[in-house]
Amino acid sequence: TGYTLSFAALAQEAAARALAQQVTIDGEHPRVVPSSVAGTPIYRVVMGPYRTREEAEKRGRASGRDFWVYSGAP
Repeated sequence: TGYTLSFAALAQEAAARALAQQVTIDGEHPRVVPSSVAGTPIYRVVMGPYRTREEAEKRGRASGRDFWVYSGAP
């Protein structure tokens, strides 16, 4: 299943897409994945999955932004 690198979970899709365009790691941008929490739509700004937690953390540090790493795919 791997590890996913997450930059944000936002309530507005437009804000999530704008953030995704601001984050660049080796020429790549994160993607926006729609989800919901307790029936409320949210939009996750994510990259991955990566094979190891270390790989995900290395990519997150390369972004120069705050990030979270979690197990599994978004």
